[in-house]
Amino acid sequence: MTFYGWIVKKHLKTMAPVGDLARDMKDDDTFPRRAGYEKIRSYLEWDCKACSDCLDAFEKAWAEYERERG
Repeated sequence: MTFYGWIVKKHLKTMAPVGDLARDMKDDDTFPRRAGYEKIRSYLEWDCKACSDCLDAFEKAWAEYERERG
């Protein structure tokens, strides 16, 4: 499962920064939905000019995603 699929499935209704990120990703038609860590991080940081809270939420979510993938 891609990170995009995972975060939308797991965190779309979460009322925390990771939920905000999931909702923003879902609503963004240009989000790189099949990309890996580097491409997504770059997209958030440079294309979206994401704030540090958003980038922190992404880092924590990515770590959780990796743990669950095994």
